[in-house]
Formats: sequence, C-alpha cells, structure tokens
Amino acid sequence: MADRSILVVDDEVDIGILLSDGLMQRGWKVDVALDARRALELVHERLYDAAILDFALPDMNGIMLHRQIRALDAELGARTLFTSGRGQSDDNLAYFGNSGLGFLAKPFNLAEVVGALERLWGG
Repeated sequence: MADRSILVVDDEVDIGILLSDGLMQRGWKVDVALDARRALELVHERLYDAAILDFALPDMNGIMLHRQIRALDAELGARTLFTSGRGQSDDNLAYFGNSGLGFLAKPFNLAEVVGALERLWGG
C-alpha cells in the first residue's frame, strides 16, 4: 500500500500542501491540482488510486468534476473522497448521499483523511 497514488483537487494552497506532505510521509505519491481543468489534465496523463475533491472549485463544482472523472476512469470515480468547508447545498448533499463515497468536512486532520482513504480501498 506504500505505492498508492492520490490526486488532491483543492483551490486552497494550504490544504494541498497539508495533504501532499502528510500523505507523502506515508509513502504515497500525491499530485495537487488547484482547479478542475488541471485535475482533468492529470487524470488524462496518470492513473490514480484515489482522488480527494473539494466541492467548491473556482472553475467547476466538485459534482461536475467528479462526473467527468468518472467518465474518464470509472474506478477512480468510485474511489473519490469529497471535502468541503462550507455549508452544502441540497444538490451537493443529494449527490454525495447517492454516491456512496466518503466525505470530510473542513477542518479535518490527516488521520481522518487516511482513514477515509483506507475505507475507500476496503482496508
């Protein structure tokens, strides 16, 4: 499990650094995208074991991004963890509830993220 590859998509630079540093200390490879456009470029270029997506991005909301990721890589779409620091709209809550995927409210700690990722992987 030390060679896991994670895509982090969050427009908050500090969150990207926190997750990148913490997950890399576990031996995992991490790419950080600050917007959906870059995230989709990375999904086209690489295979990931999981994605961590913020619901609120500057160029596309997390639901739209997740749908596009799922169309490109169904397995990655099924191994996605959503995060958000804001109150959720009914649409976001409905999508999340129907997806069966993980969700972490900000602020979160690294142990919560690791635990949520391991649950996505069935560990």
